[in-house]
Amino acid sequence: MSSLNYFLLAVSSVSLLTFSSCTQEEDEPDTVSTDETCITSGTLDQSSNSEIEAMREAMVSFRSTLSASLLSEASNCLDDERFYLWHNTPANDGNRDGITYGDLSDAQLIAFKNILQQFLSSGGYQKVYEITELSEGWLHNVMSSVWDPDFYSIDMFGDPETSGSWGFQLDGHHCVVNFLVHGDNVSIVPAFLGGEPAADTWNGERFDIFSDERDLALSLYNSLDESELTVASSISTSRSLEVGPADRNGDPDPYIGAYDYSGFETGLKYSDMSATAQANLLLVMKEYVYNLSDNFADEWWQDIMDNIDDTYFVWINDSGSSPTASSEFYYRIYNPYLWAEFNTEGSTGANSGSIADYNHVHTITRIPNNPTTDNGGDYGIFAMMINQDGPKTLFEHYALAEHHKDNQMHFDYDVVLN
Repeated sequence: MSSLNYFLLAVSSVSLLTFSSCTQEEDEPDTVSTDETCITSGTLDQSSNSEIEAMREAMVSFRSTLSASLLSEASNCLDDERFYLWHNTPANDGNRDGITYGDLSDAQLIAFKNILQQFLSSGGYQKVYEITELSEGWLHNVMSSVWDPDFYSIDMFGDPETSGSWGFQLDGHHCVVNFLVHGDNVSIVPAFLGGEPAADTWNGERFDIFSDERDLALSLYNSLDESELTVASSISTSRSLEVGPADRNGDPDPYIGAYDYSGFETGLKYSDMSATAQANLLLVMKEYVYNLSDNFADEWWQDIMDNIDDTYFVWINDSGSSPTASSEFYYRIYNPYLWAEFNTEGSTGANSGSIADYNHVHTITRIPNNPTTDNGGDYGIFAMMINQDGPKTLFEHYALAEHHKDNQMHFDYDVVLN
């Protein structure tokens, strides 16, 4: 039996979790073709939840506006590797899959943004707008061949017209969000949001994308006493994201599936904080969770609170200085149901002389370890399906299956075949 057949058999044997899989001959390329079909293995029925139905209707409406060629180019099966092939390098030169904002008419783009507004809270949508249009518009003025709001791409997974299991990905330079529906469950992780500049003015409109993530974290820092600061502060001089995007186009997300977060149980524990610090930490955490629309964020938040005593906070700051809104710093929060990181990247390349180092920000939101929750972990419940038997992740599947033998992928853990 081939690795691919074994993989599909192992997953289809799970009675609770089912998904759509792509059918391709072993010698066919892994790109989506116009005649490709997806075999459904009992995907969930469409939800009766009114909010999810509104999401589904918005997606169906958007799909109906697309030409046959655009719809084919953007459509994928639920287990397609495109879910995991995202990164944050500039989206120029066609280095994204799917269709782009620039491929769409004004009416089509409005229809797509309506879907975003269904999934995201008003605050979450505002951040995506400021990243993809204001900050990216600012960058377009610097180097139009590299940065452009038109370069953000859309990939769609599954078929919302026939199934209750479907999703889509918004992928581009400083904004990657994975929107997933499985029955009554909705998720938007992993979500990578960034900005360079993170705060400025474009076309007369002022933006400050991460003002709350920054200012609430500073309030938390300033509420810690000396002993708490000692425990929370890391001696590391690196402010790089620990579980951020892949390094380059074509590399899968290296932190999917069974990635081990246990080494991050360090720093200041929630249960060891003062009541004031605890309250401030919760405000920071909510800023990441409530980018999702409120009712679904409420469900996610309940999982977090059920495990709140297992929450850890780490801060990295320039030594010998106190952090301010105009200085460089890093923090991360680790809870079994929430991973959030914030860092100041430092200005880069063409912007090194015009943007202050603190004004280039990256954030990442994940759910660690795909914990057993109805709401799923990273990549929602679809990743949970894959993490049952056989290859642990699609990352490993694409390295082990016969028709992927030419791929040169490197793991930060050992792949063991029984």
